[in-house]
Amino acid sequence: MADQKTPAGKGPEDKIPEDANLADHRAGKVRDADDGLVFPFHKVPHEGSVIEVAQGILWARMPLPWSLDHINVYLFDEGDSWTVIDTGSNGNSGRSAWEALEESTLGGKPISRVIATHMHPDHLGLAGWLTERHKAEFYISQTEYLLANTLWMSASADFPQSELDFLFEAGVDRQYEDMIKSAGFGNYKKGVYQLPTAFHRLEDGSEIMIGGRRWRTVMGRGHSPEHACLMCLDEPLFISGDQVLPQITSNVSVYAREPLANPLSHWLASLERIKQVPGDPLVLPSHGPVFTGLGARVQALIDSHLRKLNTLHAWLEEEERTPVETFPALFRRKITGFDFFMALGEAVAHLHLLESVGLAERRFDGEVNRFSAKGDIASTDIMKAVMTLKGVPLRSLNDFD
Repeated sequence: MADQKTPAGKGPEDKIPEDANLADHRAGKVRDADDGLVFPFHKVPHEGSVIEVAQGILWARMPLPWSLDHINVYLFDEGDSWTVIDTGSNGNSGRSAWEALEESTLGGKPISRVIATHMHPDHLGLAGWLTERHKAEFYISQTEYLLANTLWMSASADFPQSELDFLFEAGVDRQYEDMIKSAGFGNYKKGVYQLPTAFHRLEDGSEIMIGGRRWRTVMGRGHSPEHACLMCLDEPLFISGDQVLPQITSNVSVYAREPLANPLSHWLASLERIKQVPGDPLVLPSHGPVFTGLGARVQALIDSHLRKLNTLHAWLEEEERTPVETFPALFRRKITGFDFFMALGEAVAHLHLLESVGLAERRFDGEVNRFSAKGDIASTDIMKAVMTLKGVPLRSLNDFD
């Protein structure tokens, strides 16, 4: 799998934009990512240390055992306890880091609430451990909680046939079947401590008091199904989770469990709505430095995907392609290891977006899906077309006032 190459070969370099990288946590800055951004803190917290980013709000980092080696977590002083947003993944290094923070920073006060922005292991992997340890309450959106439990409980040494079929229909060579099966289907469970048995539900537009401030939940979609961002109503602060990152962009993928999903449309609609966040708040992201310049960053993320869609459409005009065969149009680097699966999901997401707005069509020959270009992308306002898709537009933030 690691050495699989696109059967169509590499495309001409002049047809691939400079920002055509795998849009995940491991590599690839969006072009002009720093335009309009300000990083008010000239350092990042090291393990066991914190930086106070606003009164009573501490920024810490938890180590991760992957190429992205950290996640930002935020601690809110509640007077007699702490609220924690996101946790890091399950493992000895993460638990040790929390024990060090308890010793150096928490001052003997317990954690009373754990809030997870979404269900990925680096965000809720230690939620169960922390809630057990501190007898804390757990807050998360309903969809994220249920999906996390489904993935945790469905972990298996056997690779599901539906997952294999999804890969093969996307153009993965069947010679890799044994290699894929050998990996098993339990990676999610490895990074997540057993989840709390009960939770408090975060809903779009709902308000919650954290650290003596009022916060409004702003749900995002695409990277995960019901990702909770938090917008402070009392001062310019915005907890963006993975929905807006300052230097990299989150993976937006189609998965076998929903093979016809259109997550990129939801991702773009979510970003469009975040433009409505007032002012220029201090953004507390899950990865990378704390920053200001939210509006500029959101537009950079949208523009990056629009450029990729244009390049992909041109690639499909040349000839019919499987999702695997679109890699040269979307990614400038060689895709290896686990990144292959993330890249494949991202490629399918871009193809589905084009298909949903009438700019691509698929042909299934009984074994593999192949896509070809359709329509004139130059005369298509993709964002406008996305916002007319059923189920995609989100309620305006102004409607919650």
